[in-house]
Amino acid sequence: MNSKSRYRSVPLHRRWVNDIMHFGMKSHVVGCTWRINLAPALAARTAHKPTIGWTAMWMKALALVGQRYPELRTAYLPFPWARLYVHPECVCAVAIERTWQGASAVFFDQIRQPDALSLADLDNWLRRLKQEPVESFSGFRRMIRFARPPVLVRRLIWSLVLHWFGPLRAKYVGTCALNPFPTGGSVTQSATPISFLLYYGLVEPNGDTQVQILFDHRVMDGIDAYRLLRNIEAALNREIAAELEQRALAAERVAIASEPEGG
Repeated sequence: MNSKSRYRSVPLHRRWVNDIMHFGMKSHVVGCTWRINLAPALAARTAHKPTIGWTAMWMKALALVGQRYPELRTAYLPFPWARLYVHPECVCAVAIERTWQGASAVFFDQIRQPDALSLADLDNWLRRLKQEPVESFSGFRRMIRFARPPVLVRRLIWSLVLHWFGPLRAKYVGTCALNPFPTGGSVTQSATPISFLLYYGLVEPNGDTQVQILFDHRVMDGIDAYRLLRNIEAALNREIAAELEQRALAAERVAIASEPEGG
């Protein structure tokens, strides 16, 4: 054996990913890829200063559609008997890469009712998730805390949250989730315990973009996922674009009002 070979314990940030994949593999997940066009949303975003991140825009669009379509608020619970749980509001989960204990780690946090917040507030929250200390967020602290027990204890906790209690599942895991592609990339295989996970990528200059969706086939069918995506596309190009345009117009009016008279 090579003298440099060695074993080491699985670090905490790999433990929670392992647990997510373990339960994700138990879900009946189907993946689909479509191209959509976000030209109106892109134009409104370009005109808005400071620029709002795409994650905030996608998140609010998801929640707006979730008001009308309960599939974005539904989870399949297999124990103690098979049933569907419909949460009263969207809770959107988002993946954030952070450097923690000298390593790159993917954290997850959830936000209730993104549709009730402004895009600026959502964007500020997401920036804080990326910049402020990891331990300052309750969702991140919970992931660290739940990763410390032995594997059997962790799996029991995850099972109770995901499979038994709908309100806890929505609170701690979310009803839907967002995840960005690496630039120019796509997902060829994945698993998730969340009923609806949307991967979004780079928006091209003409507004075209590729979107991949993973959905729990026990909750919805492919045509439902396609319908949800088309409604999310419409929400981005209508409600989200309109909010950006209104904010840009308001900022322009303030700038004009603050200009000195005369000259």
